[in-house]
Amino acid sequence: MNPEKSLPRRSFLLGAGALGGSAVALSACAGPGQDAAASSAAAGPAVPAGTPVRVGKLSDVQVGGSASGKVNGKAVVVFRPTENTVVAYDAACTHAGCPVAPAGGEFDCPCHGSSFKGSDGSVITGPARAPLGKLQAAVDGEWITVSA
Repeated sequence: MNPEKSLPRRSFLLGAGALGGSAVALSACAGPGQDAAASSAAAGPAVPAGTPVRVGKLSDVQVGGSASGKVNGKAVVVFRPTENTVVAYDAACTHAGCPVAPAGGEFDCPCHGSSFKGSDGSVITGPARAPLGKLQAAVDGEWITVSA
């Protein structure tokens, strides 16, 4: 996948179908200053809170890269620190609740300029003072799963 484009329709539909219609999307971000087309998912039935949901293929997020998606209507961001690991966070900025966006190895808030590390969600620059809320994330074969 080209990291500047959203998840291919076929991969998205395969993932959504595996969830029994619960749709989520993931778009990778190649680096700071490069726009990634964020995909939005059609509303589908929600899965119970805490249930791992496939948000995209591991191969669609490069090592050191970040991406965004939705789980049960909740915006999430994902970072891939190593070949076989991922971490995920609630995408709401801890300053004023604006959704942060993937920016290479970071997440940036477009509202007031806060930046967060992809590796641990900690604040790089404020006005935010608290880290992003961590979520459960895992690699399940070729898929990234997030529980929110």
